[in-house]
Amino acid sequence: MNEAKVGDDALGYLEFHIEQGPVLESLNLPLGIVETIAGQSRLDVVFEGHANHAGTTPMHLRHDALTAAAAWVLEVEREARAVPGLVATVGRLEVSPGAANVIPGLVRASLDVRHADDAVRHRAVERLLKTATSHETRLDQPSVPMDPALTGMLGQGCHQMISGAGHDAMIMARRMPAALLFLRSPGGISHHPDESVLTEDVAAALSAGMRFLEQLERDLG
Repeated sequence: MNEAKVGDDALGYLEFHIEQGPVLESLNLPLGIVETIAGQSRLDVVFEGHANHAGTTPMHLRHDALTAAAAWVLEVEREARAVPGLVATVGRLEVSPGAANVIPGLVRASLDVRHADDAVRHRAVERLLKTATSHETRLDQPSVPMDPALTGMLGQGCHQMISGAGHDAMIMARRMPAALLFLRSPGGISHHPDESVLTEDVAAALSAGMRFLEQLERDLG
């Protein structure tokens, strides 16, 4: 398979995409202009304790890995709510040995942390790993700003926002100026059969795209 290549005459990249979240709907706005695609950290986090009999081990003699992990999950929530713009999620827990009458001896958890400022994200991750036994980083993806000139052509005074999800514009921005326009996602739903878009929002996006092309033509003219 041949590697995809970009011609020297490419002026930039413009992407239209549904928001995949509830922000625009909560603001009753059809469109949003993305300033930055947030950086992401994904990690596997481990908490070790000591498995033992649930009936014969007194509470003060236990080393319950799940208790430690549960307290940590709440700390993840507190950290994300305390830092503006930060989102953090524990989406998976694996408890071992996983028996109803055995104190958990090992817990593996996932951690997903995102922010537009990589330094803020890294500091948050560092704080959240202090109580873990060990961890392994699966992804450390830097944030990607969109091109200010192209973004400005999409519309003055429009709602500016951060994309918490990755998009093609993130990849293309490494090769050329890139811009990203969001359309409202009803219910904030995506990657699901109920995903939808409003006809009037599509019309608004097309109008924004036409104005963008007209402005680009004037600038090149």
